[in-house]
Amino acid sequence: MSQDANRATTIAAVVTELDVPPATASLIVASFETYLASPLTANFAALSGRKLAKRNPMIYTARGVTSVSEWVRRVLDDKETSAIESHLGTWLEEVARIVSGGFKPGGGVDLQRDQPGSPHVIELYAIQSANNTKSAGGRNSDVVALRRGAAALRASRRRVEMYIGVLGGRATTAALGSDPNIVILGSDDFWERISGKRDFRARLLKATTILSPLVQQRAATHAARIAREAEAVFGDGRGNLDYDKLADPPSGRLRRSV
Repeated sequence: MSQDANRATTIAAVVTELDVPPATASLIVASFETYLASPLTANFAALSGRKLAKRNPMIYTARGVTSVSEWVRRVLDDKETSAIESHLGTWLEEVARIVSGGFKPGGGVDLQRDQPGSPHVIELYAIQSANNTKSAGGRNSDVVALRRGAAALRASRRRVEMYIGVLGGRATTAALGSDPNIVILGSDDFWERISGKRDFRARLLKATTILSPLVQQRAATHAARIAREAEAVFGDGRGNLDYDKLADPPSGRLRRSV
């Protein structure tokens, strides 16, 4: 199947899972590639087999790892997990903007969207990945940004509502203790509010399984190369780790395999 056909199939599956228009699904797929799959590919492209030993090998030998192949697989799995965690929040913020029809206005506010009607309301959102991802200083910066953004809009006689949206892990919605004019949205409430679907967060979780090949396919070629390089540097010639080399990696630059 061609790359275009694969992409069309992926977009169609996202349309079905998220119950969104094809144009919206296409933007979500493209943003997944831009904010998650591409950075992961860049990380793997810059990684060599020799560099795997920079992550303490004892983390793996203490768990019984003795073969080069298993060691490589586990280190790469950990690096992949770390990279995905690092970029996942950025992608989810972009998804929130796409499905809400809003935009990022700048000034520290993550999302602004208009709610036409009577009265016409402008909603401002600060977005965080989870309850524990912001320090007190970070939360205060969000509050200041929301207030500043709201003040500028209200100066034009516009009605503004302020929210802090938590992408995952928050069960309840409540007013911010220090400012009841700002509402902290529970995760399901946030996604329902911007998408119109109560189960959108669960739908999005399922959709990532549809998008996962975009990560796996991009990483596979580099993973095979890294494994060959690691075997050349740290293997004992029989597929097992050479602990002396692992403890004190040989000097010299490894010629990258192709």
